[in-house]
Amino acid sequence: MTKKENLYTLLLKTIKVLVLFFTLSAIGWFVDSLPFSQSLSFLSHKLPIGVFIGSVVSLLMLVLLAAFGAEVAPAIDGLLDFMPKAGELFGNLVKVGACLFAYSSFQGAVFPFIPDFEWAYQAVFFGLILFFLVRAGLLVYAASEGISRFLLGCLHPYRPEGAKEVQPPN
Repeated sequence: MTKKENLYTLLLKTIKVLVLFFTLSAIGWFVDSLPFSQSLSFLSHKLPIGVFIGSVVSLLMLVLLAAFGAEVAPAIDGLLDFMPKAGELFGNLVKVGACLFAYSSFQGAVFPFIPDFEWAYQAVFFGLILFFLVRAGLLVYAASEGISRFLLGCLHPYRPEGAKEVQPPN
């Protein structure tokens, strides 16, 4: 695929995910604004039905976000051809964003059941975020030569026509 087709695919999938996020946010807002959503309990008196449904909507958003990262990886690879595994790097960064979103989304549903162990909830998300950040850092490190060549090419875009790129000996 050409860069133009990859960009079109990326924009199309981004708009699709934004529309789905808006729809799910509207559903969550509507359920949360119902007068009885905070007074009805779900599994126990600690968990109102509105908080539970909000957590389910957030879970659906997380699934959409993870699927988006996987769907656009080939388009990102095609757009950033100078960087190997750019789509995988983007997927890891999307997962970091998903973990940050999930941390705040599920607090209302989890904290009432673990009043003295909030630190465990925080530690789980800290570990997940750190895991995906380390994976992203390792991918950037592996692609650092390609990134450096690209940046040097941007700084010196005009080469004489007969000049060849000199490859350093390995």
